[in-house]
Amino acid sequence: MAPTTLAEMPTSTSPFGRDVEIMGNPIKMTEIVAQLAGTYFVTRQSVHTPQNVRKAKKAIRMAFENQKLKKGVSFVEIVSNCNSGWKLPPVKANEWMEENMFPFYPLGDIKVDGKIVSK
Repeated sequence: MAPTTLAEMPTSTSPFGRDVEIMGNPIKMTEIVAQLAGTYFVTRQSVHTPQNVRKAKKAIRMAFENQKLKKGVSFVEIVSNCNSGWKLPPVKANEWMEENMFPFYPLGDIKVDGKIVSK
């Protein structure tokens, strides 16, 4: 189980799912990092479709460019499936991710040019 594992989501180390009463809630690291002083660019992207892979590449490129220009800290979270861990075929894993993860971990920019753009 990772800090970002969704509530009730089974994993190899939590086969009955994440019990928030015992294990706590999932952590939205990207939203936490966006609140820190000195962060310049914070985004969450995915790699489950070719279009999203292009967006993720663009975000990573922007993060490196910001670093090169010493604008501040950039943080790029990449959401991906784990079809072997989830024991789902790739297409079903992508569908599960869209239906279950994206409502809790929405994709997109959270902070751009040092300003919060979404919450």
